[in-house]
Amino acid sequence: MEPVEEGVLRVLRDVTVYRIGDEQWIAVGREPAVLGEVLMLDVEDGGSRKRLTMCVIESRPVMLEGYVRYRIRLQLDELPPILFEQQVRRG
Repeated sequence: MEPVEEGVLRVLRDVTVYRIGDEQWIAVGREPAVLGEVLMLDVEDGGSRKRLTMCVIESRPVMLEGYVRYRIRLQLDELPPILFEQQVRRG
């Protein structure tokens, strides 16, 4: 099978997130992020789970407990719904 499109899949695991305002969050993890990159952030909010679309506005290394970690500043980003190719072809 030959690829139809090229792309990149990034999965950031084991990050700790902190809310720093109505539309900004800080994530601390083991991997850096790319400025302008759009990420999906799943958070628990009072017993319910929310999925937020976030844009990376800063990513820099920091030392925490003797380890290099990355402090990633995220901005809430409202994206339109995504239509997948299969959904478009059915119509």
